[in-house]
Amino acid sequence: MNVLQKYLDQNRISKYKISKISGISPMTLSHATEDNKPLSGQTVKVISAVAKALDKSPGQVLNDLFKLENN
Repeated sequence: MNVLQKYLDQNRISKYKISKISGISPMTLSHATEDNKPLSGQTVKVISAVAKALDKSPGQVLNDLFKLENN
Protein backbone atom coordinates (compact mmCIF):
# COMPACT_ATOMS: atom_id res chain seq x y z
CA MET A 1 0.00 0.00 0.00
CA ASN A 2 1.12 3.54 -0.76
CA VAL A 3 2.51 5.23 2.37
CA LEU A 4 0.48 8.40 1.74
CA GLN A 5 -2.74 6.40 1.45
CA LYS A 6 -1.87 4.55 4.65
CA TYR A 7 -1.31 7.91 6.36
CA LEU A 8 -4.66 9.24 5.14
CA ASP A 9 -6.38 6.07 6.37
CA GLN A 10 -4.72 6.37 9.79
CA ASN A 11 -5.86 9.99 10.06
CA ARG A 12 -9.35 9.07 8.87
CA ILE A 13 -9.45 11.64 6.11
CA SER A 14 -10.52 11.08 2.54
CA LYS A 15 -8.94 12.39 -0.64
CA TYR A 16 -12.26 14.08 -1.34
CA LYS A 17 -12.15 16.01 1.93
CA ILE A 18 -8.53 17.05 1.35
CA SER A 19 -9.53 18.27 -2.10
CA LYS A 20 -12.40 20.34 -0.71
CA ILE A 21 -10.32 21.87 2.11
CA SER A 22 -7.17 22.59 0.13
CA GLY A 23 -8.40 23.17 -3.40
CA ILE A 24 -6.06 20.54 -4.87
CA SER A 25 -7.66 18.45 -7.60
CA PRO A 26 -8.99 14.99 -6.76
CA MET A 27 -7.04 13.60 -9.73
CA THR A 28 -3.76 14.91 -8.29
CA LEU A 29 -4.52 13.14 -5.02
CA SER A 30 -5.47 9.95 -6.83
CA HIS A 31 -2.13 9.94 -8.63
CA ALA A 32 -0.29 10.66 -5.37
CA THR A 33 -1.84 7.62 -3.68
CA GLU A 34 -1.24 5.08 -6.45
CA ASP A 35 0.47 1.92 -5.22
CA ASN A 36 3.60 2.50 -7.29
CA LYS A 37 4.13 6.13 -6.16
CA PRO A 38 7.08 6.29 -3.71
CA LEU A 39 7.22 8.81 -0.89
CA SER A 40 10.23 10.43 -2.57
CA GLY A 41 8.01 11.20 -5.56
CA GLN A 42 5.44 13.22 -3.63
CA THR A 43 5.18 16.90 -4.45
CA VAL A 44 5.19 19.89 -2.14
CA LYS A 45 1.70 20.65 -3.44
CA VAL A 46 0.34 17.30 -2.22
CA ILE A 47 2.14 17.40 1.15
CA SER A 48 0.96 20.97 1.72
CA ALA A 49 -2.64 20.04 0.87
CA VAL A 50 -2.60 17.12 3.31
CA ALA A 51 -1.05 19.34 5.98
CA LYS A 52 -3.70 22.03 5.49
CA ALA A 53 -6.52 19.50 5.71
CA LEU A 54 -5.09 17.96 8.89
CA ASP A 55 -4.18 21.34 10.42
CA LYS A 56 -0.51 20.36 10.61
CA SER A 57 2.66 21.82 9.15
CA PRO A 58 4.06 20.28 5.97
CA GLY A 59 7.18 19.36 7.93
CA GLN A 60 5.13 17.51 10.51
CA VAL A 61 3.32 15.57 7.78
CA LEU A 62 6.64 14.66 6.15
CA ASN A 63 8.07 13.49 9.48
CA ASP A 64 4.97 11.38 10.08
CA LEU A 65 5.23 9.89 6.58
CA PHE A 66 8.94 9.04 7.01
CA LYS A 67 8.18 7.31 10.32
CA LEU A 68 5.33 5.37 8.73
CA GLU A 69 7.45 4.37 5.77
CA ASN A 70 10.23 3.05 8.01
CA ASN A 71 7.94 0.91 10.19
